[in-house]
Amino acid sequence: MKKIARPQAKGGNQRTNRRVVMVKSVKGRLAEIGREGEEFRAQLVNVSSTGAQIYTNKVMDNSTRVTLDLDSLDGSHTVSYQGKVVWVRKNPMKTMGRFAYGINYEDMTPEHVRFLETNYSLSQDHSA
Repeated sequence: MKKIARPQAKGGNQRTNRRVVMVKSVKGRLAEIGREGEEFRAQLVNVSSTGAQIYTNKVMDNSTRVTLDLDSLDGSHTVSYQGKVVWVRKNPMKTMGRFAYGINYEDMTPEHVRFLETNYSLSQDHSA
C-alpha cells in the first residue's frame, strides 16, 4: 500500500461541517470491480455530513470505493453510505485496526443527511 500524503489546510482548520467523535463498530463492503461485496469490520471514529474516519485492518488504497452501513440509534434499521477513500495512514492505535481511512460520501440524498442528523447528532448548523 502506498503512503498517502494528506494536504494541509491553509490558514488553520478550514472545516465547515460538524463532526461527531465516537467509537462504534460498523460493517463495510468494498465496491471495487473484482472485489465487490467483500466485507470488512471497522471502527467508526468520527462522522460528518460529508464523510467519516474509520479504523480497520482491511488494506485499501486511496480512491477505493466502499460502502459503510450505519445503524440507527435504536438498532431498528441500517442506512448504507457509498463513498471513496480520500486518505490513508497507519493507525498508531492498532487495537482498533492497523489503518486509518478518510471516507468521503458520494450520492448523498436528503434522507442520508436526515439519518445522520437524527442518529449521529449532526445538524445543518455549520456555526458549531
